[in-house]
Amino acid sequence: MRTYVIADDLTGAAEIAGVAHRLGAHVRLTTSVDGLHAEDEVVVLATDTRSMNREEALAYTETVVDALRTMEGHDRLDRLFKKTDSVLRGHVVAELKALEGLGYRQMMLLPANPSKGRIIKRGIYTIEGRLLSRTLFRHDPEFPATTSHVVKLLGGGIPYITTRTRRVRLPEGISIGEVRSMEDMKQHVARFDDTTTVWAGGADLFQTLLQHHGRNEVQRALFAGLGTRRSLIVLGSTARHDLFAEPFFQRNRVAVSPMPDEVFAGGKTEAWLQASLQLANEAESLLLRIPQAITHDEGKALQLRHQMAETVLGLIASWHPEEVVIEGGATAFTILKGLAWSDLRIADEIAPGVVRLHHPQSGTHLTFKPGSYPWGGCFR
Repeated sequence: MRTYVIADDLTGAAEIAGVAHRLGAHVRLTTSVDGLHAEDEVVVLATDTRSMNREEALAYTETVVDALRTMEGHDRLDRLFKKTDSVLRGHVVAELKALEGLGYRQMMLLPANPSKGRIIKRGIYTIEGRLLSRTLFRHDPEFPATTSHVVKLLGGGIPYITTRTRRVRLPEGISIGEVRSMEDMKQHVARFDDTTTVWAGGADLFQTLLQHHGRNEVQRALFAGLGTRRSLIVLGSTARHDLFAEPFFQRNRVAVSPMPDEVFAGGKTEAWLQASLQLANEAESLLLRIPQAITHDEGKALQLRHQMAETVLGLIASWHPEEVVIEGGATAFTILKGLAWSDLRIADEIAPGVVRLHHPQSGTHLTFKPGSYPWGGCFR
């Protein structure tokens, strides 16, 4: 059975592709609707709709629906999975409703990732015991988590389903499920039919689905690290990590180029690019970051994303790094779009959510990581 995944950001798409790779599936990640026609067992489409406004996100999702509906030989898709943010950032309900045109009877949203301490119990979302609204996600610049009540977070009016709910079938439309553990996730998956259900959620749900259908982890070589390869490291998210204690930074000369205040204020990036190029040519690797504090401001987030992407594209064109490591899904998508690289192959799943991909035409490797996830063994 072929599985089609629609992901609203690039790092989430890479995370799902990494899960499929770990479970032995042949997988392709694409940023183009045309890539849905690939014959791979798992096809993951990154749409970047999370970084769009609601109208743009709906319009693009309708384009995806039209492409899937008209695919030759598919009266109904084999299995459809909608990758959502685990803490429900983005236009989650609107995009799921747009998928109703594909003819599925129900949509089960299971966003929790219990393997990472992210659970939903009695309708309340907590992360490692802390209320969602009291975590850093409350200060997300585009989708702040102002409540921990998942139904309220989604705008209300959505049935809440537990594994103890006495239902033979899900109600039509969208439902959100309680998940306190991986066992809860397995029970939800076992109760409902893939041919009538669109599954929506995060990596734990996707892994559970594939395992429910007979997939098991395959033995793969561990990622050996970046070594001494020329690397460009891009911190595009609002998350903050001290990377300089990592072995890669201890072993190699890594220059740091922070975004200047004048660029942060909206100025041109040319001087920052030239300064970064000079640093890169004098060092072995380069790290770009945004040191200034970012508050809730969608316009500012969009501005910074494009300024970072402009600088990265200039560095790739002039400096030719062998490895590009990007934190932050929207930043990664903007960079990939600027490169016009639409199809990627999985090289390594470095850690859950940290995935290294290969662009065959250029020979460049790109590693993507969501802002809130740990780096794993990326910089060993």
